[in-house]
Amino acid sequence: MSHYTRLDVSPKGVEVTYALDLAEVPTYTLLRDWKLDAKSPQAELESKAAEQARAWADGLEFQAAGKPIQPKLVSTAIKLSDGAGGLAVARMVSTFQLDGVKSPLTFEDHNFPERAGWKEIVIRSGQGAAITKASHGDVDRSKALTEYPVDPLSAPPQDLRASVEWKATNTPLISQQSPRVITPIRQPKPVEPAAAAPPPSSTPNVPQAPGTVVKGDYLSRLVAMKEIPLSWLLAGLIVAFGFGAAHALTPGHGKTIVAAYLVGSRGTLKHAAFLGAMVTFTHTISVFLLGLGVLFLSNIVKPEKITPVLGAVSGLSIVVVGASLFFKRWKSLRAAAALADAHAHGIAHSHSHDHAHAHHRHTHDHHHHHAHDHHHHHDPDHHHPDHGAHGHSHVPDGDITLGSLIALGASGGLVPCPSALVLLLASISFGHVGAGLILLVAFSLGLAGVLMAIGMMVLYAKSWLPDPQKTSRHPAFRLVPVVSAAVIVCIGLLMTGVSLGWVRPGLVG
Repeated sequence: MSHYTRLDVSPKGVEVTYALDLAEVPTYTLLRDWKLDAKSPQAELESKAAEQARAWADGLEFQAAGKPIQPKLVSTAIKLSDGAGGLAVARMVSTFQLDGVKSPLTFEDHNFPERAGWKEIVIRSGQGAAITKASHGDVDRSKALTEYPVDPLSAPPQDLRASVEWKATNTPLISQQSPRVITPIRQPKPVEPAAAAPPPSSTPNVPQAPGTVVKGDYLSRLVAMKEIPLSWLLAGLIVAFGFGAAHALTPGHGKTIVAAYLVGSRGTLKHAAFLGAMVTFTHTISVFLLGLGVLFLSNIVKPEKITPVLGAVSGLSIVVVGASLFFKRWKSLRAAAALADAHAHGIAHSHSHDHAHAHHRHTHDHHHHHAHDHHHHHDPDHHHPDHGAHGHSHVPDGDITLGSLIALGASGGLVPCPSALVLLLASISFGHVGAGLILLVAFSLGLAGVLMAIGMMVLYAKSWLPDPQKTSRHPAFRLVPVVSAAVIVCIGLLMTGVSLGWVRPGLVG
């Protein structure tokens, strides 16, 4: 959801233009709350938009000279257009007036802080006012959310707070004695009327990420059909699988976690396959349940509220798994180090044998008494060719558990992908519930397929490494399992912080 706020200061007060560009799911939820749809009469949409604008005004905090100011709604307009999956997207533009306010003015937008998107603030001066200090300039980068920049290196602004100071300027007056106006007074630049608001834009400020369902693509056209031919549905399954795989390549979804886990553990192809199956199951169920909540419990189930919670649960589960692995591997490492140190100090091992040794020849015509008082002395680089059940290794024991596999697999699919949710809601809206579920499963399989492939590549790469028994005495190789567990903990903490808004989103594998 994108935000745009423009403050036009003048001697009479401040005019505020506030625009919101809503994506498919927020628009879908909003219309259901209004008990309307995209085909409802414009007059009904405008009436509901005015009520909504007053509610959103409560989330706009203005203070003039340290005193709170309540904005007065002047006008509101709403425009709907087609978005991804055939769902509607909305753009609402409201104009508010702050009468008689005095400098300085502070502003903060408290609406939808958890929603990602373009958040821009523009400050301008009108006739008779000169800005002396402002937190933002007068450059309108998105033209009120109608033309987003397409520079991939340009990060979207995240402006939700602003401050401005201004003073009145001398305005030339026309003498009443003069019968003619020689130099006309320059009138203030009129504020763009809300009724003339351009249509909503679903074009982001950067190119769409791979695997994103967009307006007019194959899947959007598919679910909008009155009847879906079988051949089209089969092709749609392939496309949905590809979208899921492409989406998995974007930041997130636990790719780094899976790699770190399998690097430090004695994982197999079965473990990688199980992780993929868990991702498929978890992602399908999470999207389906969230979709049902949006459909039937829209007043309670808000994707923007639930998704951060699911992300935090996913992150914390990763922290628990990583911490458990870290302590187990650290304990194993310490034990191996202590054993190596004991050997280095030449501690002897005495073995009392009640059985015969093939390498000793004895005569048994006496009291069958064999004195074996010899000792086995080992240098630090000894090795045990055959200790049977009592053999030991400097490599930590395998720590693959069902619980850790379930937790890691669930973390990769617990947070629903927005495109998958849009696809499901669009399918339900057009009466293709079955097709939507099948496409959702195909999308989830594509997502899981990438994680399985990464796990298999990691296991294959491990086979090229030297034999752990031969490298176990090297500190670097002995630290790999411990370091990989620490990486899992750090990524889990980062995922939790991002989900709760404590950390700015980044490249979390």
